[in-house]
Amino acid sequence: MPVRSTLYRLASAIELITGVTLLLLPAIVMQQLFSSPASDAGEQLTRLYGLALIGLGVACWGSPCPLPAKRGLLVYNCSAAVLLIILGSQELSGGAAVWAGALIHVVLGLLMIRDQLANSSG
Repeated sequence: MPVRSTLYRLASAIELITGVTLLLLPAIVMQQLFSSPASDAGEQLTRLYGLALIGLGVACWGSPCPLPAKRGLLVYNCSAAVLLIILGSQELSGGAAVWAGALIHVVLGLLMIRDQLANSSG
């Protein structure tokens, strides 16, 4: 499997796993991210976000990943990285889980930027 396909397949798998985790264990995820229990509404929003990530993962799973899905995954990873870095720098966040997520999204986002720039110039 080419590196390009592996990158998007890996990112899709991460989003699918994260989505299922958010859907099934919203309270635990919220506790890890924010070091405080979620409200009932917060848990429901976490589940909704989990469903959205499952949809993103499914949309990007194909081999090859369609270009619009690649772009969506790029936008998601870059914006998630920025948001998690902001959350990590505030006292609101729980710390390690936020920084781990931020790092994963930064790395994936940078690799996707590099891939998509290489594709647009070649």
